[in-house]
Amino acid sequence: MVHQSSEELGFADAFFCNNPNLNQRLSKIDSLIDWTPFKDKMNAIYSSSTGRPSYPLLTLFKSLLLQAWYGLSDYALEEAIDDRLSFRSFVRLSNSKKAPDHTVFSRFRKQLITHNIYEGLFEELNRQLENLGLIIKKGTLVDATVIEAAPKKPNQNSDGSAGKSSVDVDADWTRKGGKYIFGYKAHVGVDQDSELIRSAIITPARVCDSKMLAAVIKGDEKWVYADKIYDTGQNDELLKKHEIENGIMINNGGRRKTSEMERNCNRFLAGIRYPVERIFGTLKRSYRHARARYVGLCKNDLHLKILSMAYNLRKMEKLCV
Repeated sequence: MVHQSSEELGFADAFFCNNPNLNQRLSKIDSLIDWTPFKDKMNAIYSSSTGRPSYPLLTLFKSLLLQAWYGLSDYALEEAIDDRLSFRSFVRLSNSKKAPDHTVFSRFRKQLITHNIYEGLFEELNRQLENLGLIIKKGTLVDATVIEAAPKKPNQNSDGSAGKSSVDVDADWTRKGGKYIFGYKAHVGVDQDSELIRSAIITPARVCDSKMLAAVIKGDEKWVYADKIYDTGQNDELLKKHEIENGIMINNGGRRKTSEMERNCNRFLAGIRYPVERIFGTLKRSYRHARARYVGLCKNDLHLKILSMAYNLRKMEKLCV
């Protein structure tokens, strides 16, 4: 399908889109970001030379951000873009054009995965946030949280082993607080001062948090702060290799009684790293990410990246006063 170029808004469009009563938050976000590099990174998505013109890729990408911010299904997203002038303005869709059909969003997500584009979009946003002076690199807060799988939990096998799902073969089991949970883990690295998400990766729930430290740190931060589970010899060597100060809470594995100095150190480090837990709370409550929306590792990894970009854009809007 031939992709339309970004819409040239007419006089009536300009009048409504510049109305100060519309969503000023979307307008501010739109003005702070250079969207051209995002469009360029999506050019790899296939477009044939014939057929009915499809929607601009940037329109579809910004539509997914709206979906994340407002917790919309594909059907509701289509209706909202048709109904709300502020949404149409943000995605640069002329009032004379109908919103993309809900099936278009599904196909677009598939293309982002097929062409391995979405990671580059996430990195581009963070590059621009760094250029705005928002990513400080003083330290990285590392943590992981469990996301329940979209399908229902599989039954236990007859031999007592954990059951696998025939619907979502990538999801797996983990134990947290004495409760077994079936799904995924979201691993993140968060900039200490700005609380912007610098890295975000989905794995099956069985993957141990400590094994993902190398994947979520950037190597350019001065400190790394994390919970006790990350306190391993391998992670200590990793931080020394990158000349990063170790802010991981002390875990003696119950081999001996924790000293007063260690308890004081852990209390101090816990006070630094707690914002990452608040971010997980925001993603789960405001962005409805307590449960996976999609089936499969790739689709859920894409979803986490979209949510992280949406979160970072909202955070940027608050930081740029």
